[in-house]
Amino acid sequence: MGIALVSAALSLPGHALDKPTGAPLVISSIETEQAVPLAVVAPDGKTVSCVTIRLHWNPRTDVGADDDATSFALDIGADSPGASIFTAQLWNASLASAQAWQQPWQGARWKVLQTPATDGSGIDAALAVGMISTSARRPYPKETLVIGSLNPDGSLGPVSRLSERLDAAAATGISRVIISSIQRFDTDSSGQVVSIIKHASDLHLECVPVDNIVDATEMTMNDPLPDMPVGSSSPKYSNDVASYIDGFAHREQSEVANGLRFAPKESELSKYPPRTSVIWKNIYADYETGQQAYRAGQVYVAYQLFAQVNGRMRGVNALTGQNKATFNIKTALADSDDLRKRLHDLMTPPSIDKAELESAVLVSEMADWAYDINASLEGAQLVTKQAFSQRSDATEMEKDRAREAILFAIEQSKYLLNQADFYTGLLPHIGNNNPMPVDGNAAHLLPQLIPAQLATAQVFTEGIRQRANDLRDGLLFDSRLAAYMRILRESKATWETRQRNKESEAANNPGAKLDMSATATAVGFDPGNTYAPPHTVLVPSAAVKKPSDVALCLIWVNDDCEIAALDEKYLRLSGTIDPATHEWHLKDRAKLDALLQSAELGARHGIAFAEKVGIDSSVLSMVYEKAAHLRIQGDDTSALDALRNYWRCALLGNMCWQLAHTRKAKPVDAANVPSTADADKKTAKNDDKKTDDKQPAKQEEKPKTPDNTATASAKDKEPDKNKTAGPTTSTQATNQSPKISSPPPAITNDTLVVNPPPTTNSVDNPPAPPRALPVTDEHASTNTKNSEANIPVAPVAKSEDYTGGDMPSTTNAPPLVGPLPPAPAGNTVTKP
Repeated sequence: MGIALVSAALSLPGHALDKPTGAPLVISSIETEQAVPLAVVAPDGKTVSCVTIRLHWNPRTDVGADDDATSFALDIGADSPGASIFTAQLWNASLASAQAWQQPWQGARWKVLQTPATDGSGIDAALAVGMISTSARRPYPKETLVIGSLNPDGSLGPVSRLSERLDAAAATGISRVIISSIQRFDTDSSGQVVSIIKHASDLHLECVPVDNIVDATEMTMNDPLPDMPVGSSSPKYSNDVASYIDGFAHREQSEVANGLRFAPKESELSKYPPRTSVIWKNIYADYETGQQAYRAGQVYVAYQLFAQVNGRMRGVNALTGQNKATFNIKTALADSDDLRKRLHDLMTPPSIDKAELESAVLVSEMADWAYDINASLEGAQLVTKQAFSQRSDATEMEKDRAREAILFAIEQSKYLLNQADFYTGLLPHIGNNNPMPVDGNAAHLLPQLIPAQLATAQVFTEGIRQRANDLRDGLLFDSRLAAYMRILRESKATWETRQRNKESEAANNPGAKLDMSATATAVGFDPGNTYAPPHTVLVPSAAVKKPSDVALCLIWVNDDCEIAALDEKYLRLSGTIDPATHEWHLKDRAKLDALLQSAELGARHGIAFAEKVGIDSSVLSMVYEKAAHLRIQGDDTSALDALRNYWRCALLGNMCWQLAHTRKAKPVDAANVPSTADADKKTAKNDDKKTDDKQPAKQEEKPKTPDNTATASAKDKEPDKNKTAGPTTSTQATNQSPKISSPPPAITNDTLVVNPPPTTNSVDNPPAPPRALPVTDEHASTNTKNSEANIPVAPVAKSEDYTGGDMPSTTNAPPLVGPLPPAPAGNTVTKP
């Protein structure tokens, strides 16, 4: 992230203004710590309270090539059950806040003090706003509370127990709450729908509904973030990609036309068995929809629909002539296992993995295609095993349904597997001749993402466990849930193996450098007996190579959006299972439509962010097109899948942008480090200027150097693709603790203090070394340059604070001081 002086005009610390100051939120190079309020639910899910944590921001300019760009440390034990869940919320906040601020985190070292015991729900939005305000060195409004979850696209989602969270906020002196606009109305503990706005008003709370993390930050801090980039209103892939897809679509369309010559006519379907009749009706409907999409230029949707129709025709034809006498369950399950092994390899396709971003996006889409097929196949396996087990009480009709399901799924999967060449052949047609190898960045990020995913799964399974009796039938027949649970088990096994190998290597090589910011070994996810379907253990083919880390990061996006969609389906949007069709029907379809509206905009943001780093957005446009098609189908299952794909598009673009920009900081070049004497002269000269509060404004300007003339304009924030992002060498050099002959002046309201001294209560925690002069922000008024000095520098973090050991629950940082100078009249601007 760039380093700049934060120049804001605030009337009082802890109190937001009615209008923006006009000074944008800009990242500060000064270590800072401040309090941020959270509304939390206890791990037991019963107690709601409003607590205050302390976020400690330490911008490290000495981050080495082997260090993580971002790390989090909590003041609770690494083996605490809540540690992994809270860290997962921090990672959600980190990904969303970086995109909202349009500045990828680099060299960010975070500590959370006074970490509360929580179930982990509904706090990530508040953490994201807190991370932006703290690293911008702006006072967090102590009477404002953000309550909301974060969706993968950066939009704010609903939280549980919202009414009780408002009650807790009012009881602790909060006067203003920011909530998700999708939750203006909520269901209370008695099942009654209540107006959250009215409930807040009764509690004398100002309630502000917002749509996304950008709005939440701006409404909380009353200062602007950069405008979010949005591409074309209708994202399109390139002409070359369109021509390539058209060839496959034409091939599949011709195959459908040949197959339909021998198909029964719609008028004759009443003579067929009910399930067969339903399949043929779906075939006719999908073929007609595919033709409409083809005529509309949506060739990717048309191709997938035509291929699906051909697969279904193979499946329904396999049911002809089959009966109870000829069905062999062992043979069917063995055939399905063989197909799942092939699909398992295709979900991590190394053949098109070039360890760079554009190929990794295609790997992600191919993995999602294979996952869809595998989910239907595994769902059929699950139903069949349940129906034909020795202890099964299934009726003959239910057994017939299971037999038809497994036979249909096997034949359909066999055909669809032949479509793998579509994805493997697409790679040469995408790309801007600008390969972006970011495997090194991904290698540092992936070990953080996997535990976060498992901890998120732990929160989900805890919620499922509480509703197990109500959801049992839905869980049993949800093929995607069955497939995802297997993926989570495999992810946890892989993670634990990785951790054991690291521990073994460390034991065998005592001199090896350990990653002091590594995530704790213990991770959450343990579904227990709540949902433990019988699974066949699959061993990947020996010839399959491990995907690159960048590909695994983008496959992680698929998994993250999958569990977010399942969470919406089962825990946030009420629904029931149709016992006849086993279809899921939502009660809160209007809420899902509102989510879709927000997610569609988030997907366009994601495409724009990918394009900012020079990535061909054709594959993302394909995902967007698929989501737009699913959105208008009318049924709840398609709408949920549309939401998942919009989220994928948004998060894939976000991840590509972050991986492309999150470079490792370079070591300090000793040859360019200024001498101590020079540093003393500069410090003394600036101290003399600052102590005279009657000096004209122009004398308060810092000496201009090539490094401190940078601005925080939108153009300057955009990293140079040909350069490694990160702190400049001269910035690092000035942080080498230059000596000063006299202590810096005390903090006052009209004096800009370059190096405000922290309070220290112990000899083990010495004062922070003098800091370099911050860079001036040209957007700020010269009359408001004193605001950052009034937020104290936090004490320098000790090295043992980042080793995963116990950390103090208190802080030596002094409280925020004030009052700060008021904003000059006529200097406010309102962001359109």
